[in-house]
Amino acid sequence: MNIERLMADIESLGHIGYEEGKGTSRMAYSESFCRGRDFVKKLMEDAGLTVSIDPVGNLTGLLEGPDKRKIAVGSHIDTVPGGGMYDGALGVLAGIEAVRALKESGYENRHSIEIIAFNEEEGNVVGGTFGSKAFAGAKLEESMIGKMAAWGMDIEDFKASKRRGDDYLAYLEYHIEQGGILEKCGADIGIVPGIFGIVRYRVVVNGFANHAGSTPMYLRNDALETTCRFITAAYDAVRAKNDTMVCTVGVMDLKPGAVNVIPGKAEFVLELRDKDMAGMAEVVNDLRNQFKDFDIEMTKIIEQENTVCSPELAEVFRSCAKRLGYSEMDVYSGAGHDLINTRMIMPAALLFIPSVNGVSHCKEEFSEKEDIEKGTRVLIEAIKEIDGGNFYED
Repeated sequence: MNIERLMADIESLGHIGYEEGKGTSRMAYSESFCRGRDFVKKLMEDAGLTVSIDPVGNLTGLLEGPDKRKIAVGSHIDTVPGGGMYDGALGVLAGIEAVRALKESGYENRHSIEIIAFNEEEGNVVGGTFGSKAFAGAKLEESMIGKMAAWGMDIEDFKASKRRGDDYLAYLEYHIEQGGILEKCGADIGIVPGIFGIVRYRVVVNGFANHAGSTPMYLRNDALETTCRFITAAYDAVRAKNDTMVCTVGVMDLKPGAVNVIPGKAEFVLELRDKDMAGMAEVVNDLRNQFKDFDIEMTKIIEQENTVCSPELAEVFRSCAKRLGYSEMDVYSGAGHDLINTRMIMPAALLFIPSVNGVSHCKEEFSEKEDIEKGTRVLIEAIKEIDGGNFYED
């Protein structure tokens, strides 16, 4: 492979939509996204791939082989506002580099190889993993329909973008970790057993609004004080449960919202993520019981099941990493990826490399060139292993 060529591609794509001091903004369907997709499309064409764009905007490049079943390599090229150069883009560009490297080495692929740049993974425009949802024929969320119409799409476009799982042998996704586990542990490669499930609850804590100066502490029913106790209890319960579950409260609204009034109501969203859906349900039930004497309403607003990657494909990644002399470890993905949908219709596996300082979704996002090269070499070897028939999912 040519690491300098790959790094140049990452840099070039990363500067499409880049604004000094802010980062890269290349949201789906935007002008910068379309320019970025045109850039990737040209790379695919120059690599000898047959290129197409489906009705929802997913870009694919196909290298045909005698066996028409495809080995798919993919990720996304849209970004969050003010994002980095590596999230998603690395997996697409490394897939193109893998095809170029295989061809330049004289390798003759037995199966067809398809590189996929999924659209709207980040969910800033229509909804999260929208492109791969359409690709896999996943359920179209009601909230997406009106947003689709704003970009000239309808339900028929969504349905027309569906692929047949029987046409694919495997799906491989190569990504930066977006966390600090690999870096902390000193591992070159992360083998991902699965992607965390997510549950979110809208929590309303009812107290009684009153004067902040004339109401003594022992006569208060402060919604924020109860909220603080609830959130602390949630964090403690999650830490006690296992070492993978995470808990976040990222938004909160206080009523009436005045500096001299005791909060009478607090509303926030409690998010739990883990590989164990039952464990998260237990934490929620324990919180309900612990605070049953308080006026607290908990309403589930999101439940996304955990995703289990193909163990057999994960072992292909592992054996390739070991053969190349790279250290590897299992690491679950706390972030969602397009694999959540592709795994519904075909065997799929996810490969990580370290993120410097565990940073992502910002302009400081960075992975070292040496790590990018190692991950890409593992990807290339995995493609060859699968193409050679050394993979079967039971």
